[in-house]
Amino acid sequence: MTSSAPAPVAWAILGFCAVALVLRLLWLSGQVRSSERLVTYGLLLGTASGLLRERAVQDGLADLGMLSVGLTRQLSTVVMVLTFAPLCLLAISWSERWPARQAGISGLVWASAYASGIAMLVVGTHARSLELYIDRAEGWQTPVYFAFFSGWCGATGVLMTYTSIKELRAGDLRPIHRLTYLTILVVGAWALEEALSIFVSSVCAATGTGGGFVEFRFRANENNYIYLLAGGAMVAASGVVSELARRLRIDPASRAVRQLTPMWEDLIAACPEIPRPANPDIRMSSRRRVHRMTVEIRDALLVLGRYAEPVPDDMGGHGGEAVQIVRALRRKQSGAMPGQYLRLQASAPGRDVLDEARALSKITKHWNDARKCPEAIPSLDGDRAG
Repeated sequence: MTSSAPAPVAWAILGFCAVALVLRLLWLSGQVRSSERLVTYGLLLGTASGLLRERAVQDGLADLGMLSVGLTRQLSTVVMVLTFAPLCLLAISWSERWPARQAGISGLVWASAYASGIAMLVVGTHARSLELYIDRAEGWQTPVYFAFFSGWCGATGVLMTYTSIKELRAGDLRPIHRLTYLTILVVGAWALEEALSIFVSSVCAATGTGGGFVEFRFRANENNYIYLLAGGAMVAASGVVSELARRLRIDPASRAVRQLTPMWEDLIAACPEIPRPANPDIRMSSRRRVHRMTVEIRDALLVLGRYAEPVPDDMGGHGGEAVQIVRALRRKQSGAMPGQYLRLQASAPGRDVLDEARALSKITKHWNDARKCPEAIPSLDGDRAG
């Protein structure tokens, strides 16, 4: 296939893909998470397919005597089929049983993709010998060729659609996760439609029927891919943007660490009995650090609950909770006797560590003011209010 998109647009998109790919290889190639590697493989193969679809590349390879234009066109589709392999594995990896089956499934999927590509080139020999686009060639070879493409495209669409519907029906998703699965659902539905319509078009071309539909599908195939690649590259580039934010320390985890630090330092100093690592890892990532800080703050609040008094009547909200924690901290530091446990920081949703960190960050905004507040001076006569 040869791209019909305007050359400036196509090359701008391919340039963006190349930059995103290089940065992923430099920054994310060492990631332990297999999903990151699969996204990189998908972007690499998708970009290669896009390059092979450009007329300048096809003519250039032919002029150098390396590949004929017909073979390069078919290679672009073969590489696109290979692109479906990491996308399939990425969808499969969302299963809870993935870790136990990863090695066996990965090898099978990649071997099947390479075998499909070789078979497509063999079947495509007939069209190349006639110097025809296989999309328009009559004969049994055309539907067989596109059966491989449609099979991979359809399998990817089924996996994406099934997974997204399953997660959306399960519910209890954060808004960003709900949007992600809705996007995956749309892409999966599109892949299913493409797989079906392209195969139907190949049958029509092979039998010399439905010429109008064949031409419509042919033009759509020529024009659509580069824009779909742009969308995929933007998704892949989001990982690069996140990594850049982490390196610049402006990512959410780094901001949370900065927000929690003043209260965290005061609490761990007041509660040396809470368990902490003997030799903290100074190279710990921001995500792990905010997780650790949240757990240690929570442990300290459990200890201080034995020294807590109710929130002052004239204070409410997160500022009042900050004052309540400071009062409990100062009672403990002053040597007051512990009393009946009173839960501190009661407004935290507590669904997971992320919710905990967000709730605590709201209190830390009032921490310095709470330390200076006259109401933060506790009663030290041993009597507990309430």
